[in-house]
Formats: sequence, C-alpha cells, structure tokens
Amino acid sequence: MKIFGKTLGALGLSLALMLGVFSIPASAHFIWINAGDYTPPIRTPARFTIGWGHDFASPVGSVMYKQEGLEKIYLLDPDGNELKIKPINEIDFSAEKPLKKAGAYLAVVVRKQSFYTRTANAHKRQSKKGLKDVIQCSYSGMYAKAVVDVEKGGGNNLTKPVGHTLEIVPLEDPADLGEGDYMPVRVLHNNEPLKTELYATYVGFSTEGAWAYTTKTNKEGMGKIKMLKSGIWLIKAGHTVPYPDPEECDQYSYAATLTFEVK
Repeated sequence: MKIFGKTLGALGLSLALMLGVFSIPASAHFIWINAGDYTPPIRTPARFTIGWGHDFASPVGSVMYKQEGLEKIYLLDPDGNELKIKPINEIDFSAEKPLKKAGAYLAVVVRKQSFYTRTANAHKRQSKKGLKDVIQCSYSGMYAKAVVDVEKGGGNNLTKPVGHTLEIVPLEDPADLGEGDYMPVRVLHNNEPLKTELYATYVGFSTEGAWAYTTKTNKEGMGKIKMLKSGIWLIKAGHTVPYPDPEECDQYSYAATLTFEVK
C-alpha cells in the first residue's frame, strides 16, 4: 500500500506539472513595502521597511533583515522619474532626497530570484539536484509596490506597468478613494493580462492570516477590491508555471503585492 501511495502521488505531481496547475497558497511567504507614512507632507524624506511573511496582520510584524536579498529598490515620482532609495540601518530605507513635488509616488522593490526546495526532512535554498525525498521545488520571484500620496496625490506613474514578471497595477489613486469604494487593479504576467485570484486585507483585520476580501481578475487581468474599511491595505497575487527542466526544479513561483492607505 505504501508503494502504491507513493506511485499515485508521483503521478499526481507529474500531471500537475504537465498541466501547469500549481497555485500559490494564500499562506505562502511574500514581500511587501511598509511606508513610514503613506500620506506624508511635502518636502518629507520618505522612509520604508520591507515586510516578509505569510500574512499582513501588522506592518511592523515581520520585517526583512537580509537586505542583500533585494535586487532593486527605488521610487518613482509623479512624473515617472526614478529616485534613489538608500538603506539607513539594517531594516530601514529612506529616499535620498525629500519629496519636493506633490503627487503620487510609487515605491518599487524586487527580491532576488532563488530556488527553494522542500524535502521530507528539510527546506533548502537550492534546486532539487542532489537532494533526496523532494516534495516540491520552486524558483521564486517576488515583487512589491507601494503608493505614497503627497498632499492630494495625482500624476501619471501609478497606472503604468514597471515591467515586473508578475505585477499588480493600480488603476486609481488611493488618495481618491474612501471607505466603501472599490480599488480597480490590473494583474500582468510578462506584461500580459492574467486571470488569477486576488487576496486583500487591511491592518487590524486579523492576526490569524485571514484575508478580508478575495476576488478574481477577468481575462483582461482586471479586478476590483472593495475598501471595506479605511486604513493601510495590501493586495496580493500569485502565479506559477512549470519549470523547463523538471530534473532541476518543478515550477516558477511568483508573488506580487501592492500596499497603500485609504483615508
């Protein structure tokens, strides 16, 4: 019976790989951007931390300490010009210069891609080559954006994709939204519309990893999240596709987040 069970499990795994039907659980780890102030006054040096975990109970709960794990971090001003963000200690980042222009700024973070393999006995940050009792291997990419509205927000940068492999593009400025409104977004994979699930929650909703709102995007990649309450919100999307060499890894695994505040 044990042999039969292992065989059946292997067949199921192979079928999932062939069909490309793996999905990222809502509880899988992801990154996000915490802004020290999502609606700062003009001429303020914006500050950020990078969240890391599998829920968004608090913006100061799980923070990424290993900054060498980041590939990119920068800020786009309301006109789409790129501004530098620098580390100021082991967890905090700051824009190099005060935000001198009113409008909507977009903080952008890309984590370095890496292998992550789960075996029957351990978790390894490597491909599955040379490992025994492999359960699943992923080559992961994680992307995060945050909207920082100076004064009344506004500008041309929010609704333009930045080119992430998986990306959530806001179609409204959070400065224009209030409790009960809908935040429309578009999800893109390799700059193409993606039909997928969206998860959203706000700070204070749950300490148990629950999501306040879930929905799906349509074939154009469009979806809407109802702002059930004013506060700091996070929207998350995930996507997986089969890895080209199954001897090395099983899947590409991508996660994207968007954080912002609704007054």
